[in-house]
Amino acid sequence: MNKKVCIAILLVFFSFNLFGQAEKTSLDTMAVKILDRMADFIGGLESVSFTANISQDVEQNRYGLVKEFSKDEVFMIGPDKMHVHSNGTDGHKGYWYNGESLVYYSFKENNYSVVDAPSDIVTMMDSINYAFEIEFPAADIFYPDFVDTIIVNFDHIEYLGNKNVNGVDCFQIMAVNENTNFQIWITNDGFFLPERFVIIHKDDDFKQYQVNFTNWDINPILPTEMFSFEPPPGAKNIAIMTTKSN
Repeated sequence: MNKKVCIAILLVFFSFNLFGQAEKTSLDTMAVKILDRMADFIGGLESVSFTANISQDVEQNRYGLVKEFSKDEVFMIGPDKMHVHSNGTDGHKGYWYNGESLVYYSFKENNYSVVDAPSDIVTMMDSINYAFEIEFPAADIFYPDFVDTIIVNFDHIEYLGNKNVNGVDCFQIMAVNENTNFQIWITNDGFFLPERFVIIHKDDDFKQYQVNFTNWDINPILPTEMFSFEPPPGAKNIAIMTTKSN
């Protein structure tokens, strides 16, 4: 894996489990080639920014699933800097990661928490998600082993042809196992970037989690200052409690 970057979003927002247990497999080699091309391009980036528009189903109503939305702006410099600005149903918040620590800030409450973090983006996201159940946006798509994990954990992987998504010609790929239906649309151009993906949890009331990507900026020059948090006037530093016991 190219050491320049281990990109995983942001951004933004949470790390969803796509994966079930594979039994018999049906593998479309064209689908794998397209996924590999996307992963190789992302893995070679030195920096990136994009917007992730997210919708997801949650159980908050006795009559059924409720749809929640968020908009996440993600900025990364590989391998150790990330900033996520998230605004949605669950609040207005930001994350700043500089290779040493992660800061979480609530715009509504005007308070923030600082925690020590590992020295690269991917390890940081895993560690923070495990310790605090903080989920980063669309993280699964950007993991270095994303394609291998799909192949191992999904029974059926198929290229469904080219589809138009928001006026963009895309390759549509579907991966299915007993519990999950995962679909991704990848741009048919020189970049092979994800345009949209959706996860359907067949084992959990067919809940859907969908991300639409916009505003991709490839290898932008991002000032390092944007990855360091400066507390606003009156902001309070509060402790954040781990959700895991030692």
